[in-house]
Amino acid sequence: MSYIGSSSTTTALFDRHVTRIAKYIKSKRPNLKLFIWHDMISQLLNSGLTNITELIELVIPMVWTYVDDVKPWFDDSVWMRFAMFPEVWVASSFKGSSGETATMNYIGHHQRNQQTWLETMYIAAQRYKVNFTGIAITGWSRYDHMLPLCEFLPSAIPSLVYTLQTVVHGHITQQLNESISQTVLGCTQMPLWERSSFPTFVSCSFPGHEMYEMMYKYDTVMRDYDETMSFVRLYVTDIHLRQNYIHYKRAEECLERLMPLEASMIHFLDAFQNACSLFFTADIGPEWLQTYFMRPFKEVQQRLNFVERSLKSQSWWSQRPLSKNISRITVKKRNMTMSSILRNVQR
Repeated sequence: MSYIGSSSTTTALFDRHVTRIAKYIKSKRPNLKLFIWHDMISQLLNSGLTNITELIELVIPMVWTYVDDVKPWFDDSVWMRFAMFPEVWVASSFKGSSGETATMNYIGHHQRNQQTWLETMYIAAQRYKVNFTGIAITGWSRYDHMLPLCEFLPSAIPSLVYTLQTVVHGHITQQLNESISQTVLGCTQMPLWERSSFPTFVSCSFPGHEMYEMMYKYDTVMRDYDETMSFVRLYVTDIHLRQNYIHYKRAEECLERLMPLEASMIHFLDAFQNACSLFFTADIGPEWLQTYFMRPFKEVQQRLNFVERSLKSQSWWSQRPLSKNISRITVKKRNMTMSSILRNVQR
């Protein structure tokens, strides 16, 4: 404790720790640029510490946000503090910032993020002389090691191209949009900037187009799934499955919808894995399918198997009350608290 002395605050300890690490790295690689996310040092900058000059000379803040409109995200006081650093970088995104389980990549969100970053940088540089020297265009594939895959890199190539062109030109005009779509990406029509209200398919020829087109097929299949199951769930509920009980006419109507849906889902399942084999290791396709596809697919098969079996075997209908549905439902209460569970885990 005597080492820490009177400056035993979290911020002072953090400042000393990061400074020592940065100095050591610089002693080995003096020309190496050391970046640090801005939110890791925001508390330090807000603490009022006056002895952080050494750290300011060692690290480059990477100021990040992936929202649609960056301008209102940072107030003037933020840029006044970061103006102390010799260099400042910013981080935008071209994929992966739409949510932990986002599957489709839409250009609009990422292009707006990049364009408003450029506008924000211009204002901060003019008003507070912030020395912006670089932009990191990030692409996230997992939010952490334990979480599932989100947007695929090959299917996000159009977003990356539009983001880069925004950096070059400042904004995207209609003429530039057409040039990117047709000449750079080789698409038969404009890539989607936002999710459309109806199924859409865009064919392109850029490297990675197979995965890009596959995600459009996924979107179409899942729209069909949502529409079909919104009808089927009305007439094939868990009670029907438990009681083996369904209206014959409704069963026929469900069968007419479920059979083509199952066929299209099986086709997607095979085509998706073929596309994955072009770009990824063998584990990626199964992991993605188990995360985003197999649960709805199994629900379709379960309902379809039940309907098919019922139409073949059901010859009479029980009177109500249904015999298997008269027992009181009871559940066992959990006798552990969250704190007790966490204590057991930590042992």
